[in-house]
Amino acid sequence: MQKNAAGGWLRKRLLDRAFSAGMLLMVFTGCGLGFAIGNHPVFDGRLGTQSTWAIWAAVVLSAGGLYVFTRKWEASWGVGLAAERKVGDLIEHALTQDDCAYAHDVKEALGIHGNIDHVVMTPRGVWVVETKARWLSTKKFSAARHQIGKNVRRVRQHLGTSLPASLPVRGALVIGDPSHDSLESDHDWNEVQIKAFGAKSFWKALRHECAHGPDNSLHPGVTTATKMVWNLGSAGHVMSDD
Repeated sequence: MQKNAAGGWLRKRLLDRAFSAGMLLMVFTGCGLGFAIGNHPVFDGRLGTQSTWAIWAAVVLSAGGLYVFTRKWEASWGVGLAAERKVGDLIEHALTQDDCAYAHDVKEALGIHGNIDHVVMTPRGVWVVETKARWLSTKKFSAARHQIGKNVRRVRQHLGTSLPASLPVRGALVIGDPSHDSLESDHDWNEVQIKAFGAKSFWKALRHECAHGPDNSLHPGVTTATKMVWNLGSAGHVMSDD
């Protein structure tokens, strides 16, 4: 089964933006060259020379503007992509038991237009993870809590009765900035449990849950719930017995 990679949604957005910028630059360049070398009367004599230089100047300025815009956009989103990949690697490294599962870049399976960065199942429950590159302002933190809370409810509904009642579905906001590695703080959103972590503290929490979680291996729903989480991160999002 092909699995989604951590940061896949952001990576696609970056590639789409770079492609759009390149196509726009090609249009500007093509129009400039077409007018410059054509036989249109406006390009005859001195007026033609001045027009040609003006078009080339517009092409150069457009190229420079697109380059600066694209670089700023990549710098902003690229940091987020790196944080998602970092947290994804830590999640994969932390899970050490059979009753554990993870899914990256969860989209269509839950009927949403955006994505959930990671869904992680341990013997102590399910984490619905939103990753950020750095700590958020008060307004953005409130928006992140709202998003995580809604995603927790979607995942809880998706897993349904397959998940034992003893295993909660919780939200996690994980900060990739190394200066917040030791972060652990409790929050909530409309009675949904949400916890903020640094990347390393989240890794430690997952390792602890894998090593000291309750033994649910005999519960008939654990195997089904584990498979459902695995399939959330597959390209097809289709349950399989393979």
